[in-house]
Amino acid sequence: MKLNIQMFAFNTPEDRALSEHNGSGLLIKKPNGLYSIFLPTEGTGENGSTPAQLDKTAVGNAQATSVAGRQENPQKSLPFFAHRDNINIIEAAKGQEHDFLRILPDFTGIKFSGTVDYMLNNTDVGALEQGTLTITPSTKDEYVDNCYDLVEDTVVFTTGIDDVIHLTAAAGTNHTKVYNLSTDPAGATITSQSDTQGVATATMGSSATANQCTITAVAVGSAIVTLTATKSNYATFKRTVLVIVE
Repeated sequence: MKLNIQMFAFNTPEDRALSEHNGSGLLIKKPNGLYSIFLPTEGTGENGSTPAQLDKTAVGNAQATSVAGRQENPQKSLPFFAHRDNINIIEAAKGQEHDFLRILPDFTGIKFSGTVDYMLNNTDVGALEQGTLTITPSTKDEYVDNCYDLVEDTVVFTTGIDDVIHLTAAAGTNHTKVYNLSTDPAGATITSQSDTQGVATATMGSSATANQCTITAVAVGSAIVTLTATKSNYATFKRTVLVIVE
């Protein structure tokens, strides 16, 4: 007898692949209870792990059998670009327990708590300066189906800001540096502050030039100028520049 084999056609569900550049990130909980970006990292770390496999095979079993054991909560190691602003962010959080949120582009997320530390990686010829951020979890991961209302976006500078600038103490050429700053979203309030005003001052413009920062050399030495952008309903953003007066 001939077998009649029928071929079935199956409807395949759409695979919603998510691209990390559309909204993935590692966020930290701020005093206002909302989560905003911690710092730019080259990964978010793993959440959870494969449960341990415990053997329960008994004498006489024809095949080995197992049950799921404990699931680990691994330490997260995240590469980051090493520079003053990123290191300052980590230093402020170092050694303390914080609440974190790993967010996916569809606003699902994983909440966990942990302590922060870091190391600076070896400097290689022709490579970027990098470090490794570590988060040691202290709680079990918690899945969040909709974390949209938990997230606060960050206002950022869209103007390039130097890491280091060199000025001269004598009035004339190269005595000042002017930044015409812009932000995303626009309309943020920008403030500037020098940690050593006896070496260099940082002043913002008047109403017509409110986003113009002028850094002026005063005396030989060095100072760090901090530029801060704030906007209602957005997390604050800071950038620093080292001013060397020669």
